[in-house]
Amino acid sequence: MPLGSNVRYTVRSVVYLLVGLVFITPLLWMISTSLKFEHQVFERPFVFIHWDAVNWNNYSHVLTGTDFPVWLWNSVIVVIVSVVFRLLLSALGGYAFGFLKFRYSDGIFFAFLAAMFIPYQLTLLPQFISFRFIGLLDSHWALILPNIVDVLSIFLMRQFFLSFPKELVHAAYLEGSGVFRSFVRVALPLAATPLLTLGLLSFFMIWDQYFQPLIFLHSKELYTIPIGLQSFQTQFGKQYAMQMALACLAIIPVLGVFLALQKRFVESIVSSGLKG
Repeated sequence: MPLGSNVRYTVRSVVYLLVGLVFITPLLWMISTSLKFEHQVFERPFVFIHWDAVNWNNYSHVLTGTDFPVWLWNSVIVVIVSVVFRLLLSALGGYAFGFLKFRYSDGIFFAFLAAMFIPYQLTLLPQFISFRFIGLLDSHWALILPNIVDVLSIFLMRQFFLSFPKELVHAAYLEGSGVFRSFVRVALPLAATPLLTLGLLSFFMIWDQYFQPLIFLHSKELYTIPIGLQSFQTQFGKQYAMQMALACLAIIPVLGVFLALQKRFVESIVSSGLKG
């Protein structure tokens, strides 16, 4: 390898490393603070971890002395149900708009796209009134229902099915399969790659939602992690070490899902065409 190429590679690697350190610094500080006693949080000079006095009591208190397990379970239920229904409806909608091409499909689809330009905050009040009227307020369904239909997900699945090989579905028609059966047997398995991408993106987005549970939930036993973290900060405003322990526990599921599916997620982004 020429000397000039080695220098460019080294410089590029150092720049990437520095940029990565900038982005990871808040995470490192959070982990460091979660393992300290309160009087060590803002000490000078800064010590990353006191290896001779690691404070694991912050984590034990969060797990046993707070409602964190309940918040975690609530978040998991809301996210799983929301993502499953969102993927199903997005696949059905994308298949209908992108492959079947029924009458007025383009006009209806553009009406769907117009909904993307409505600010999210403007929809909260109508949703609140509707859920109070039908009796879904202060329930997890008030969080799940607004998440199962996502215009952007339908749009991305439509883009996938626009380039879908029609010969495969036509062959299923010749074998006697109807529209729905050909969708389930042929189209849906081949759409696994974009569905994986949408599933991960939806998981991250729904997991971090704050305004919906803040407005729709009143019972503490229904809180999800973002609202539970906010209530914990209000109750223990000056206990930064314990707050950081709770924050570390809150990101473990997200980090675990991403690391477990990182390779497939990157491959799906590259191969599915959802990047454009």
